[in-house]
Amino acid sequence: MKVVFIRHGRSMANDTGVCAGWYDTPLCEKGIEELHQHRETYTYPKTDRYYSSDLSRAYDTFKILYGEETPLAEKTSAFREMSVGDYENVAWDAMDFNPFDELFGNNKPVLNGETVSQMSLRVFGKLTKILSEMDASNEDSVTIVCHAGVIMMVLTFLAPLSFEERMNIETPNGLGYVMDLEFDAMHNHIRLNSYHKVWE
Repeated sequence: MKVVFIRHGRSMANDTGVCAGWYDTPLCEKGIEELHQHRETYTYPKTDRYYSSDLSRAYDTFKILYGEETPLAEKTSAFREMSVGDYENVAWDAMDFNPFDELFGNNKPVLNGETVSQMSLRVFGKLTKILSEMDASNEDSVTIVCHAGVIMMVLTFLAPLSFEERMNIETPNGLGYVMDLEFDAMHNHIRLNSYHKVWE
């Protein structure tokens, strides 16, 4: 099965330097312009289904890249970025550490945010459900517009990579990866055969 993961466009949080996991920051003007440029420059594969994180920066990215006429199967919180709890909407320069690294690397429930275990359960739980439905419907492709953390987590677990190696995964705004996945419906098992960047 072909699964396309696309990161949302540049957001106001990116522009103003604040931390945004579940914080619903909108796309910034530069981000909207870049998405229109990306749509003209790169080939975004057409797929049988389309999903989006329910946060506005992802949903608005979907509408710009794929057009209002493309049907969206669902906006879902399952494909949100990792929640960083107390550090949502806090300026990066006001922190002496990266809360994403703390929650992902140490996998401890601190900061009132999610651990990587909690995040992986919601992301892979939803992805498995989608792939199972597609298998039953003889569909073989899906696009998911989401967040950097989702893409990094999926590749980390499926490649597989170490938690440290995840930092080498490139996740430019508005771009992403096309993954060739093998899905075993009987055992709900997902295997990554190969992947490539949308922008190459």
